Order: sequence, then structure tokens, then C-alpha cells
Amino acid sequence: MDFKQRGKFAWLSHLMYSIKHRGLASTCSMGLKEWQKERELGIKTFGAHAPAELSIEADSKMGGHLYQPSSSVIFERAMNALPYNFSDKVFLDIGSGKGRALILAAEAGFRKAIGIEYANELNDIAYTNIEKVKSKFPKTEFVLQEGDALQYDITEEVDVIYFFNPFDEDAVRGLMLKVKPAFERKKPIYLVYVHPVHCNVLEEVLGDPTSVVKNWKQIPDVAVFSNQAKL
Repeated sequence: MDFKQRGKFAWLSHLMYSIKHRGLASTCSMGLKEWQKERELGIKTFGAHAPAELSIEADSKMGGHLYQPSSSVIFERAMNALPYNFSDKVFLDIGSGKGRALILAAEAGFRKAIGIEYANELNDIAYTNIEKVKSKFPKTEFVLQEGDALQYDITEEVDVIYFFNPFDEDAVRGLMLKVKPAFERKKPIYLVYVHPVHCNVLEEVLGDPTSVVKNWKQIPDVAVFSNQAKL
């Protein structure tokens, strides 16, 4: 599938892709749950935007994939694969888009949710969405940063790195140059890779995933990596 495609019918290709890999019933069920979650939270994160259609100055623009929001269903499954309570943890979303994963992180109980996004238009929408929900999650500090993830230094406060297939293989290799130093620290850290199409790149740098979450057709939805296996 071409994750860099543009045009008003890009969503249709994603729909057909989901039906092929998850089945019609599962795709419809997930779509309904996402719509319900949007209404429940009062946010607007739907849409499909190609990098070429956005105002992006970052070098990683050429490796960027079509924007789509994280599935709340898959997000919950991914968080269930992690071994701890999030009340004192920091979440980092690489390619935070319109802010849905950050808001889901707050709902999961993270004390801080950081987003790095290279598209100004998406970041502005994320600000709006987060303003709508901040009062619902007073224990979570939200931090939005506009910039290139390939130039972003992952600070020691981060406990969970999250990304939803934001880049092509070359850009993912560049991203691993920033992730590897974080994994060499003594502090436990987890990386959650949703729709892990370039999982081989992460395995070369980080080793085998500690867990893989698959759908009912046994296709991986999430791969979780941790430095704990190496300590």
C-alpha cells in the first residue's frame, strides 16, 4: 500500500486495506468505536493528509507517510502489553498529528504526554483538541512540539516511545539513531510500534520485540520493544 498517497479518496484505500487485513466486521466495529470515542472526548482527529499537502520544513518530509489517527482500540491493546501503571510515566508520541494518541495516553493515566509533529497544520489542530480535554485529565501535563523527529533528542524522562508507522524505511532508520541512545540507558524504556511494517529495521537496532500484538487474522498490529531484555 502507498502510504504517501494524496487526494480526497486516500481514506478509501485505507479502508480497503483494513478490510483486507482485519476483515469487514472487525473494520466496521473499530470504525464505530473510533467515532464513539471522538464524540465521547469531543475532539476531531479523523482525516487523511499526505505530507506533500502539508506545510513541512523538516528533512524527514520525503519519508513521511499519510497522516491517519491512531486507533483507540489498538492503542488500548498496546498499552495492555506494557507491564506497569502509568501514573508516574512519561509518554512520547513521534508524529503526534492531531493529538489523538496524546489524549488516549492521558486517558490511560500517564502523568505527561509529549508530542513531536512536523506539520504545522496538524499541530494546530492538536492544540485545539487538547484544550478541549485538558479539564478531563488534570493529572496529565501535555507538551506539543513542532519539529523534525529525526532531529529530536529523546530525554531521560521518557518511559514510553510511541509511533504509528509515521515514516518509510529510510526515515525509520534515521529515527533509530535517536532511539538507540535512549535504549542504552539503565532506565527501563519501552517503544510501541503500531502497524509495524518496518519492524525489521527496529530489530536490527533494538533486538527482537518483547511482545507482538496480533489481530484475529494473526497479522501484527503492534510490536513492543524494551531495553529490559538486555539488562
